[in-house]
Amino acid sequence: MYELLENLKRIIFLITFKNVNQFWFAFLLLFVFIYLQANLILYMGFFKKIDKVFAASETFNLMERTEVDIEIEENIKKVGINKFAESEYGDLYLRVNELGGFLILETIMVSATNLKSKKGTILTFTSGSKVLKLESDENKIESDFSNAVKKSITKIDYNISIEEADNFKEEKYDEVRFEINGNEILFSVLTS
Repeated sequence: MYELLENLKRIIFLITFKNVNQFWFAFLLLFVFIYLQANLILYMGFFKKIDKVFAASETFNLMERTEVDIEIEENIKKVGINKFAESEYGDLYLRVNELGGFLILETIMVSATNLKSKKGTILTFTSGSKVLKLESDENKIESDFSNAVKKSITKIDYNISIEEADNFKEEKYDEVRFEINGNEILFSVLTS
């Protein structure tokens, strides 16, 4: 397409204007050239956006389940945090805790992806039309990655109210959406 536009440009400059009709023909060709070039730039921007959408789906690594996952889960349970939800990209553990007189939702995500953000994260719990959206209490998020087991542990706290804390005492949610840097993982909540 770009070569076609360059050829049109050369034709316009090679035409000698012997009469008015040739002048208008050259003017029309120039207009078509400018129009095509502008649309080419627009289409290129469109395809870059499409590429970003497809690239976003590849941002998280699939997590292979191994014996190490059982050991990791047991170690997390020892500190009183239970597995709440899982997806093909990782497992989400959480508990409600009090810290300095404030309630927080402590979360641990075990995944195959080393997560980093300076913009924080969003955790959205849904059940039918009911939605609870929480923003991380810190903007800087960084995983602890172990090359030995190829797993990443990401600890994130969310400030919550007493009413929101009560929702976690019962099974009230069907899924959890974890968002970081414009990418997301959808977790399915485990049932007892």
